[in-house]
Parts: sequence; structure tokens; C-alpha cells
Amino acid sequence: MHTENRHSAALGLLCAVALTCAAAQAADRSTEPQPSTPPGITLVNVSKIYVSSQDQFIWRRLGDAEGKPLYTFKDDPVNGPPACVAECAREFLPLAAGKGKAFGDWSTVKRADGIVQWAYQGKPLYRYSGTDPQGEPFAGDTASPVPEDPAWYDPSSSFYSPKEGWSRAAYTPEKTLKLPPSILLSSLPVAGGFGLVDAASGLTIYAADADRKLSDMWLPVKAAALVLPIGDFTVAQADDGSRQWAYKGQRLFTYRGDYASGDAVGIFVEQGVRAALVYRNFMPDELTIESVPGRGPLLLTKDGLSVYTQARYSLQYGGRQTRTGYSVPYNDAKKVGPQGCIEACLSEWRPLLASRKAQSSGYWEVSTRPDGGRQWLYKGSPVYTYAKDRKPGDILGNNRHDILYGDLAGKVSLELTERTGGGASYQAGSGFYWHIAGLYY
Repeated sequence: MHTENRHSAALGLLCAVALTCAAAQAADRSTEPQPSTPPGITLVNVSKIYVSSQDQFIWRRLGDAEGKPLYTFKDDPVNGPPACVAECAREFLPLAAGKGKAFGDWSTVKRADGIVQWAYQGKPLYRYSGTDPQGEPFAGDTASPVPEDPAWYDPSSSFYSPKEGWSRAAYTPEKTLKLPPSILLSSLPVAGGFGLVDAASGLTIYAADADRKLSDMWLPVKAAALVLPIGDFTVAQADDGSRQWAYKGQRLFTYRGDYASGDAVGIFVEQGVRAALVYRNFMPDELTIESVPGRGPLLLTKDGLSVYTQARYSLQYGGRQTRTGYSVPYNDAKKVGPQGCIEACLSEWRPLLASRKAQSSGYWEVSTRPDGGRQWLYKGSPVYTYAKDRKPGDILGNNRHDILYGDLAGKVSLELTERTGGGASYQAGSGFYWHIAGLYY
């Protein structure tokens, strides 16, 4: 985030004139969050999909560079040599780490066949060579579990697994993080990672240097009288003399300007205060998240242009324009891909292109366009800027429809607008729907 960048710049200036430069830089690095995933490994939100209403987040899985599911094998020991070898390894392909380096929950294991394989929380990761079960089905799919079915919530259920003994690899950073009972780990997309939140309210927790004086807009995260330090959490003294939690030596606060879980207003208002991130999500160099007056947090290019996603239109009741009122199921987004905007469409919409060396990571994937260009996808959706936007905060492309009718030459495919349900297929409204990239889902 931009507040962290300003902090790093200020630290660099201090180091230029101070004899304690090396120590100060080491201390600053110690508070930096680790990456959520290594390059080449992605994150996918698994959702239940409902007709005419917003999708419900269920759990989060790991994917390869194309977002395809990764699997773990029940017979593989934790932190031990993989049991899937020979014919098994030809069906379930070990996820090669290449020159990737281990960190945090991510480790590597050298197999007997010489492949260096990624492991997450000690369990080796694999790709399936066959056709994956659907996993995140469309509404009305008769193969779907009913909404109350526990299979929705269990990555090891046969609904998700292509073979007995195999489970989709879930992203569960909270399992290895030692936390006080009053603090949880949660996804904070606006802050760009997975960070600490107050367990009771769900409000974002922020970190500030131990000696920093803050206004009364910042509320100390209180530590009970009898609690003891745990992991990277220690107990500090608040300005009023009470006990306050600290993480990696930085005192923890909530911000009065946040009114709901997922808010992260505080990262935009106070230099030197950051969201207390434990894991940092990958972000393409071309992009940033900024708070625009009257708009709130927006995903922008470095030139200040708003970023949009393109998806098939689907009937959805309710407030599409509220901050959590619109989301695109991952599978829906991937069925469109970069081929959804070609030829005449490109006169208004400009694909956000990735460099030749760019790699998929976290919620961002690189996909090849029909013209051979490499385009960024965010949570499965191809992303674009709009030609008529001119300044930061312009969202003239938001909430727009492209209606498709097809043609005799077959240049426009109506297949992209078809949905299935109840044993029949139907066309769901207009062809495509454009929306600013959502930061709250």
C-alpha cells in the first residue's frame, strides 16, 4: 500500500544520516508481511452460486498458474517424502517448485525422481492430469450438493475430489498462526493481504511503532489482565497505561473511521500506520489501490485509471452498486476469459497487459489473448481500462452492458451467455456486464 511505501522511503532517508542504518533496516524487514503464495501459485475463492442473488463465499483453495485446483494426498506424511510415486505421480503430477525458495508455510521437498516439489503446511501439492470434478458449479446444476450439504464445506469430499484419498488443497494460513483469542486472521482485499481483525467486531487491526503517538481516532486493541504473550504477539503499554496487544513489536489499534468488517480506511489517513498484515497478496506492478474522494478504495493503474472486470451477465436482485453487492463466481469469469473483448470491443476497452516475464500469483493470473498478448485476470476475470475515463475516480465504464445477438457468420458466440438449470438451458439477459474491479469479495 502507498502508506507503507512512504514509510519505507522515510526509513531510507533516516538510514542515510544515521549510524544505525543496518539495524533500522533489519527491524523494518522483520515487520514486513510474507507473500501469500509463491510465484506460479494462485488463490481461488470457492462460492455457492444462487439464481438471482449474490454468491456466498465458502472456502479458499490453491491453484496452479492457470487457477486449476491443486491437490494433497492423504498418504503423504507431513514434512516427509511423498508417497505418490510411479503410476500415481503420472496421474497426479507433482507441482514443481523449480528455483522457488521456501518461506513460512511454503516448503519444498526433493522427490526420488529428482523433482523439487512445492508443499503447503508440510503437504506436497499435485495437479490432476485428468478432468477435474466441477467443484464450483453453476446454479441449478443437478450435480451440486444442496445448500445445506456439508460437502460444500469439505475440500476432501467426493464432490471436489477426482479420486478417493485426494483433497483439494485449501489455503488455511490461520492454522499455523498463533493468535490471542480476541484476534483473528482474515482476508483484507482493500489492504492487499491477509491481516489481523478484532474477533468480536471483525474490524481491521492496524499496526504502529511502539513509540508513535496517535489521535483518539485510534483505539488500542486491549489485552486482558491475565493474558500471556503468544507467538509474535506481546503485551505493550497503551498511552492510558492499560495493557495493549503488540504484533512483532508494533502496537495494535482499530480505527474509529471503519464501520464494518472489511473496511480499511485507516491505511489512507495516517502515515506510518499500516494494516496489520501477516501475508501480503501479490499485485501487478502496473496497479495500486487508492482511496478516491467520493468513491472510496479503487483499483487503479499507476496512471490513475479505474480498472474494470468483464463477466457474463447474470440475473441478480439487490444493490449491485453497494460495496459487496456484486461479485463474479470464478468459474463464470473463466468461461469468458480474454476472448470476451476482441475487435470492435477494443475501441472502448483496453486490456491490462502483463509483461513477458510476469507470472501468475495469488488472485492474479496471466492469460493469453486471441491476438497473442498476455492479459491480467483478477479472481478469474479479465481486467480492462475504459477509453473515456480521464482522471482518478472516473468510472464511466461502470455498470455497462454489451448485448449480443449473434450473426450468420458465427463471429459472435452466444454460448458465453448461456446458463443451465432445472434440466434446461436459457440465455441470461445481455451478453456481457462491466463493473469496476471489486475489492470487498
